[in-house]
Amino acid sequence: MQSIAIGTVVLEVTVSETGQVENVLPIREIDSLTEVATDSVKNWQFTSASLDGKPMRSRTTVAVTFDPAAIPAANVPLPPVSPKAHSRDRTLPPQPIDVLVASFPQYPINSIASGTVVLRVTIDETGKVDKTVPVRRIPSLTSPAILALQEWKFQPAEFDGKPASASVALAFVFRQPLPAPSVRR
Repeated sequence: MQSIAIGTVVLEVTVSETGQVENVLPIREIDSLTEVATDSVKNWQFTSASLDGKPMRSRTTVAVTFDPAAIPAANVPLPPVSPKAHSRDRTLPPQPIDVLVASFPQYPINSIASGTVVLRVTIDETGKVDKTVPVRRIPSLTSPAILALQEWKFQPAEFDGKPASASVALAFVFRQPLPAPSVRR
């Protein structure tokens, strides 16, 4: 990943009855990051949705946040909704959750780790984080991601015009800071 871009790419993911990713549709794009996020999510495995105990084809929202460790960022707005973000299949479309405020996790000072922490987050009807479950952990990076998420403010999802609880997968991509340039004397 050679980009120094910072921000969140939002994807709509169609998941089969067996939990396989069938389709990934960018909803909010960042030119240098969307392809990387999409290619990665295509390889994810999900637990399928179910209705009355029967596995169902479904859609979910995945937000992939890129934060170069060398650039501290407080509140970076989501990119606009992509003009291509219209689903073409027959599954029930989700109502994407809008992030109103997003604090990016700070890269831990004593960490040498890099990689992606994935969290499954449930947002309640008021837009507050109700539950956070780590799906992919990195020991020194998971806690900073969860702490940053506690400061996020969401617009709640809607179902039939009413606020509803919703779940979203959030991936925080941590890249090691670039080494400081050496000074020649």
